[in-house]
Amino acid sequence: MAIQVHVKGKHLKVTDGLREHAEQRLQRLEKYFGNIREAHVVESIEGGEHRVEVTLEGDGLLLRGEERTEDMYASLDRCVDKLEQRVKKFKAKHTHLRNHQESLRNTPATNGVGIEGILPAETEDEPDYTPRIVRTKAVTMKPMGIDDAVQMLELVGHDWYVYLDSDTNMTQVVYRRRDGNYGLVTPKI
Repeated sequence: MAIQVHVKGKHLKVTDGLREHAEQRLQRLEKYFGNIREAHVVESIEGGEHRVEVTLEGDGLLLRGEERTEDMYASLDRCVDKLEQRVKKFKAKHTHLRNHQESLRNTPATNGVGIEGILPAETEDEPDYTPRIVRTKAVTMKPMGIDDAVQMLELVGHDWYVYLDSDTNMTQVVYRRRDGNYGLVTPKI
């Protein structure tokens, strides 16, 4: 099943060549992970930089990539390459976990003792470099408006701030974007 690719321009007319290039490049990702159903591509020009944002969706998976260069084709290529690496890493991690669980199910229980009473040899495991949660942060959420949340974001000196919106009574996140502006993450239920 082919990935459905939606290409649109932000203050920019997308040419047929750009559209075809995006569709062709994104179809390659299907060979690594067939669960991707849709790809949304937004192309824009900001201050002389050609910016491409790609969002991949399918079966609970949501991947997003963004690149900026002086050429729209190069931005798209770099963004797709970045997403390809993420999809490969995601697939490898989940395949490894699934294979490990299968081997645990198929291994006979020996109660820590090897075959015929021989203790297993000590082996040095390779260091595990997979990212993990190393810190948990508790946040006190007081009801406030977006302006107060932005002010708190500046006061705490982080790139994000979680708060309880006083109008909707829902948890939201305000964050600092690379371009110096702010973004808002709102829950979609």
